[in-house]
Amino acid sequence: MKTNEKQFTHLDLDLVCKIIDRSPDIIFTINVDGIIQYVNESFCEILGYSKDEVIGKNIREISIEESIYNACMISVKETGKCLDQETHFRRKDGEIIHVVKNVNALYDENGNISSIIVNARDLTHIDNLNKELFEAKEKLESRLSIIEEVFLNINEAVAIIDKNGFYIEQNKAHEKLLGYSQEEIKGKTPLIHMKKSDFDKIIKEVLEKGSFTGEVSVKTKSGDIKDIELIVIPIRDRTGEIAYFIGIKKDMTEKKERLYIDYLTGLPNRFKLTIDLDRVFNPKVILINIDSFKEINDVYGFSIGDKILISVANRIKNYTQKHNFQLYRIGGDEFAIIIDRFISSSSLDIFVNGLIAYIQSKPFDIEGYEINIDVTLGIAIPTEFNARNILEKADMALKYAKENRKSFFIYTENLELQKKYEENLKWVKILKNAIKQNRIALFYQPIFNNNTGKIEKFEALVRIKEGEKFISPFYFLDIAKKAKLYPHITLEVVKQAFQTSRDYNVEVSINLSIKDILNDVVVLEIFNQLKNNSANITFELLESEGIQNFDEVLEFIKQVKTYGAKIAIDDFGSGYSNFEYLLKLKVDYLKIDSSLIKNVHTDKESRIIVETITDFSKKLDIKTIAEFVHCEEVFKVVKEIGIDYSQGFYLGEPKPEITI
Repeated sequence: MKTNEKQFTHLDLDLVCKIIDRSPDIIFTINVDGIIQYVNESFCEILGYSKDEVIGKNIREISIEESIYNACMISVKETGKCLDQETHFRRKDGEIIHVVKNVNALYDENGNISSIIVNARDLTHIDNLNKELFEAKEKLESRLSIIEEVFLNINEAVAIIDKNGFYIEQNKAHEKLLGYSQEEIKGKTPLIHMKKSDFDKIIKEVLEKGSFTGEVSVKTKSGDIKDIELIVIPIRDRTGEIAYFIGIKKDMTEKKERLYIDYLTGLPNRFKLTIDLDRVFNPKVILINIDSFKEINDVYGFSIGDKILISVANRIKNYTQKHNFQLYRIGGDEFAIIIDRFISSSSLDIFVNGLIAYIQSKPFDIEGYEINIDVTLGIAIPTEFNARNILEKADMALKYAKENRKSFFIYTENLELQKKYEENLKWVKILKNAIKQNRIALFYQPIFNNNTGKIEKFEALVRIKEGEKFISPFYFLDIAKKAKLYPHITLEVVKQAFQTSRDYNVEVSINLSIKDILNDVVVLEIFNQLKNNSANITFELLESEGIQNFDEVLEFIKQVKTYGAKIAIDDFGSGYSNFEYLLKLKVDYLKIDSSLIKNVHTDKESRIIVETITDFSKKLDIKTIAEFVHCEEVFKVVKEIGIDYSQGFYLGEPKPEITI
């Protein structure tokens, strides 16, 4: 039994020797005088010595810090150990390495130190790692400092809210925009400056679509209301959960104010009028037109003509201010007044006659010329019609007053009613015969790429063939809608346009009304054509239509786009522009209305509006088309602004055949 125990002990000792010799740490022994007695393999590998080169040598040849060595030896002699002492060893090649060592004494039978065991760990890789970490920390701190500096000082207002909707940070521009300091806004929610319904809508869209882009109104600390362009994006953690929301705000108040102000007179413009009409209950509208203003411009020139417009505006404004009525300039020589309260017939008559007399009371003195001005007024008072078409009614009254040489006329529902009935019956007969005899024809007007100067597409324009003549839709489209003949015309237009696109391998635009989109027969024909024809088709929708039927319009757009068709908004800028709906419709083209394009080379207000629409479209990657490009000057300005395409008589008139 004792023999087995001795064998087992001998085996353990061999194992221990192997473990020590192959340990990754430096292990060696010295005597009390520092003479090396034993070194393991890691000693040789790390320090570069063979065992024969160091055994019998003094450890001071390797340990380069004498004071640390002496202190260690004192501790060992007094306590038998020296733990976790950092020092430096010199390799054979002269390189200095950083180590941490533990030293323990072995004693003989008499209690004297016989050997000293040194266990040292190379810290070089840790030093290198620490150096890398320090350098990375410095780079990160420098980068964070730059990011912080950019964040705090960029022009865009930026703020951060946490996942629960509380502000945690804002930059200087955001503080300037809303007026709240960092201490005041931190821990608050956007509800301090925004309607809850707007905030809920923004968060909902971010969660559903991944981001939000749109316009909202905010209230500053001082109580001012500002219109801002807002972009909200979420920041997610490593698990994919939202940790923060980043909000980027741009103050659009001044830009929108410019959009709603007439550049020449400083009065609110037509855009502002349409907005205000929606906000007023039962508004009365008075249109004021300067008689023979074109002749005034022809005689005196545009410069004096502009000064007359300014003087007329000021004179009307002086009169309307006494009654607290708002005045607008809505066209070249046309002004409008909104009466936003009850006014009796007699009071209205006194006001209108007084206004005409005040405007025409004395000549306008412009650069030494005394110029007499006469005006004609058209008035509309809501009865069965609403504010959406009150301008049309006032315009009808104005036209009637001019045709009948009256100073003013108040619109009534039976205005020339009998004549209109007779005219309507005549056109109904013409339309029915044209449909029956297949005399619905298409003309094609080219649309030019402003960058290449080449024709890239055509707009299909409907006509009625009457003998050798072609009748413009100006005369029959409205009555076609009223007589429920419009779908028959649209069906013929769709068939011919698809056939032309296929035959000539060219993109053709087709005008569609909301009535077309809501007509099952028309929609079915459109989808049949899309399925069965490899045609390149764009559908043009009037921007003033469809807002009340937004869901149906959106569904139609989604379906036709699956077949490769494109969508254009026609006459954009003519009236009820709604950017929110436009964003949702995902259209391909915006056709900027002729009322803005025709004078863009001379009317600064028109140019500002067109530039705004173009910039907005580029951000959304929507192509723009200028309508009514009627001269070289307009064409040059359109290209300067950056509009993508042009269409108009200067470039090409509508023709009954395709010519490229």
